[in-house]
Amino acid sequence: MFQQIKLTEPKQKDDGFLVYELDEETCKLLLNEGDKALQFTFPENNSGFAVALLTDKGTVITGASYKSDTHNTTMHSEAVALARAAQHGETRIVAMTGPNCHNCKQLVWESSIRSKIDTVIIIEEEGKIKQVPISELMPYPWPDKELTH
Repeated sequence: MFQQIKLTEPKQKDDGFLVYELDEETCKLLLNEGDKALQFTFPENNSGFAVALLTDKGTVITGASYKSDTHNTTMHSEAVALARAAQHGETRIVAMTGPNCHNCKQLVWESSIRSKIDTVIIIEEEGKIKQVPISELMPYPWPDKELTH
């Protein structure tokens, strides 16, 4: 059902979190899968946002936004992808395409804290691919590094 990718061993950071470095081919694949998922945006195809994430099992899962006319109940593609992953027992997120809004960065951050994996956000700017750990996108995170449940 989901695409699988072989991962290299992660590095352990000084704070105890793991971080994965992806090769360019994997980054491009994730960006492409996120672009392909745009066809599933609702209520109108190709008129929202979509992402792809990669789990530590090598599973690629996509999410597409589900727009509400009230806007405040719109489901962002990142939240959809994280929920789809969790529904399949895949909660250790290695990487996700972006950029992400601040609410979605918060969800990714909390996921990162729970798994102790510093999720890498894959960004393409001016034709160049960047890998930015979520910890670098959260200079003043809450919670800091621990969740109570």
